[in-house]
Amino acid sequence: MISMLVTLVLVFILQFLFYSWWWIIIIPLAMGFLEKDSFAKAVAGNGLGVFILWFGMSLYQWSISGEIIVGRIAEVMGVGSGFILALATGIIGFLVAAIAGYAGFSLRKILIKEYQI
Repeated sequence: MISMLVTLVLVFILQFLFYSWWWIIIIPLAMGFLEKDSFAKAVAGNGLGVFILWFGMSLYQWSISGEIIVGRIAEVMGVGSGFILALATGIIGFLVAAIAGYAGFSLRKILIKEYQI
């Protein structure tokens, strides 16, 4: 839960300040590296943090644009509605952050030998 909130807040702030999508890789990688407890916390916490952020931002953009732009993009992509497009955006963010969290956790496991018997 803590890693999810930290990931969400840090990625939001850094995306707002520097406006680059790749923060969803760097922050979960670092948070996954710092996670000592379990693989599931490293993956789920980071993935859910970015999913909530990107899905929420997509819904926000959908609501303030009057559904015009998002509806047209959804129509061009063939997904049907703006909500499905927002959900797909959140799922893509979840997958990227989850993989980065797993990579960070695995990197810690390789570099720090505390997990070996």
